[in-house]
Amino acid sequence: MLEKFITDEQAEKALDWLRDNAAVLGEAKRDLILAERMVDRTKALEMKRHSDMPVSAQEREAKASDVLHEAYKAEAVAAGEYEKLRALQDVARAKIEAWRTLSSTFRAMTK
Repeated sequence: MLEKFITDEQAEKALDWLRDNAAVLGEAKRDLILAERMVDRTKALEMKRHSDMPVSAQEREAKASDVLHEAYKAEAVAAGEYEKLRALQDVARAKIEAWRTLSSTFRAMTK
């Protein structure tokens, strides 16, 4: 009955995935943080280019710039990659938890 749901091998593969992808997930989080900071830096640099204007106009010019648009796109890509890995991590953890529950139930039924 237990094998019908989650096998020991599937649970082990989920554990392996968590171990093998811990660094990848960390790198994705690092890339997301860097991308977020780059958006802030790019905006500041673009505003600085228009320092002769009022702050609201500087912000408008920065938001309209192609370089800030590219920084936004890079941030979105980094966020997407990070969220994809987080979702896969959640799936692996859920599979392991389901395996634990089913294993416990199976042991209790065979006593």
